[in-house]
Amino acid sequence: TLGERALGADQSNTSSVLGERLLLKAYRRLWPGLSPDLELQAYLSEEAAFPGVPRLAGWAELVARGEEVTTIAMLQEFVADGVDVYEATAERLAAWILAPGEVSVEWATEIAADMGALTAALHAALAEPPRDAVDFQLRDATRDELRAWRRDAQLQLDAGLTAAARVDRSVAAELRDLAPAIAARFTRFEATPTRPVLMRIHGDLHLGQVLAAPDGYRVIDFEGEPTRPIDERRRPASPLRDVASMLRSLDHVGRSARRRAERRRDPGGSHAGLDVEAWLDRARGRFLEAYRAGLREAGATLTVDDDLLEAFEFAKESYELVYAATFLPDWLWAPHEGLRGLVERFGREPAS
Repeated sequence: TLGERALGADQSNTSSVLGERLLLKAYRRLWPGLSPDLELQAYLSEEAAFPGVPRLAGWAELVARGEEVTTIAMLQEFVADGVDVYEATAERLAAWILAPGEVSVEWATEIAADMGALTAALHAALAEPPRDAVDFQLRDATRDELRAWRRDAQLQLDAGLTAAARVDRSVAAELRDLAPAIAARFTRFEATPTRPVLMRIHGDLHLGQVLAAPDGYRVIDFEGEPTRPIDERRRPASPLRDVASMLRSLDHVGRSARRRAERRRDPGGSHAGLDVEAWLDRARGRFLEAYRAGLREAGATLTVDDDLLEAFEFAKESYELVYAATFLPDWLWAPHEGLRGLVERFGREPAS
């Protein structure tokens, strides 16, 4: 028999390590239907032979008479030496902020380039499904879907402002002042002159969903945004959602590192370490450069529409506002600073 121990990480599921070789993930929140986590993990590891995910080892389903099959657990390869990229990056950046002259911005943003290349490889693997993979076929978005994107983003923003007011009125007041500029970006979903390509995507891609192992990175947890229904999480979506999500995560990790460094800094210490604002700007640039280059190298026909990407970033940060204010009030600073930073970067009025 295999030895068993709890994973010991903060997760929304119950995970156990078996024999230091396998990871058993039991889903706490059950939804009727096929889990996108299992579905995407199986496709990428078996059909696409994508090396950037743990290999699938098995699964368990609940079959009730007259009802849909429900995924209740998944067994996969355990990445024994895997390190949470978000935490590792936040700690490394915090140390560099406190150590003047230790690192250049270019060196410090290597992780952003790595994540851009990894995201491109993931999307390239998902963008060429075989004909018999019916649920993975690419298609163009409909006008109804573009309108739905705008409505959903506005609903998230409105819900986020209401939820934030229950946690911190000053934060909510500042964001209400920014709300017209934020909402103006959502009009780009309907204003796009083209019909964006839709495909299966990760759905909640951020640095915390990536493990760094000695032999490369592994993308994990393909469940999608946890507050959304399972049928919505299984729908084809724009790959720019994943790109926007990772850009937001890079923004969060840089700001988190600065907060950590400020808490640890000696009162009379130097302030000449890594420039966080410069890191935020260059990390964004390097991620997008590597993402575009990765798509070209893979021969993928996916493209980056800057206007749509901007709209997705504002929408994603609005979702994060709802999530933080509702479930993680201590995290409210992240979407607060993130939305403020986006408005400062792109201006209060959207480009024509």
